[in-house]
Amino acid sequence: MKTLQKILTAAILAFATVQAVPAQEPQQPDINQIINNLLDNLTNSYKLDDVQVFYVDSILQYNYPAMMAEIEATRKTGASNSETFQAVSDKWMAATDEALEKVFTEEQWRKYMKSSFGKEKGRRDKRMAERGPVR
Repeated sequence: MKTLQKILTAAILAFATVQAVPAQEPQQPDINQIINNLLDNLTNSYKLDDVQVFYVDSILQYNYPAMMAEIEATRKTGASNSETFQAVSDKWMAATDEALEKVFTEEQWRKYMKSSFGKEKGRRDKRMAERGPVR
């Protein structure tokens, strides 16, 4: 799980970095593959039932492309500060966690919070509290 989360973070940062360098050919990570890998990981790790898989897939299919689109829009405004991109990512990942909490059972959510996802959520919540709301 920790590896998958690192891959996702690296893909997001790579997307923002590659897009910020105008001399290079833009190269986007394969967001569908990232989503499918994450869905498989969540399904297997938390033993999601078919209805949960449907909801989790819907959440990921909406939030991840929306996050990438907002990162791209932020890049187009001329932003190059990694903290700006981190704030956008934090906002969308917090929304994803909030939605997943509604889909997971209490037991699944406890297990999620004990995993690397939960640890990252704690770090993200702390960053967001220090930074204040992002619009």
